Amino acid sequence: DGWYLRQDVIWHKPNPMPESVTNRCTKAHEYLFLLTKKRKYYFDAEAIKEPVAAATKARLAQDVEGQEGSSRVPGKTNGTMKAVGGGELRNKRSVWTVTTKPFKEAHFATFPPDLIEPCILAGSRSGDTVLDPFGGAGTSGLVAQRHGRDAVLCELNPAYIDIAQRRLAST
Repeated sequence: DGWYLRQDVIWHKPNPMPESVTNRCTKAHEYLFLLTKKRKYYFDAEAIKEPVAAATKARLAQDVEGQEGSSRVPGKTNGTMKAVGGGELRNKRSVWTVTTKPFKEAHFATFPPDLIEPCILAGSRSGDTVLDPFGGAGTSGLVAQRHGRDAVLCELNPAYIDIAQRRLAST
């Protein structure tokens, strides 16, 4: 249909729904897909950067310039390997750990706003329109409103449409 899959993201759920399965593991992840209609697309990596790990801070606090470095990579021609990076933030990784959140209405699979927020911040500018083809309970619309975006939500289930309309009207 003309979509480009730019990236798949793993949503790691530390608190997944229990499953009464004994012949496989309980599923604790889902996929998010970054889809675009064009080869070149807007992506604001700065808007979703995350803090570096404590180990990275410790590594970068060393005298990197004074390090001898490692020559263990065969064929490497631009010098020895040394610690790289800098600053307090890093590029967001492709595995996102976000807890599920309770939802009081009759929709059992609502996305937590913390999962949707990086998608909207990185994939759109203030004033843009966000498309959610599986609108559900309207979480994408809520997050879009919070960040000055418009949203178009598509949903087949009339009960979910009612839930989304109530949620969006109450903000």
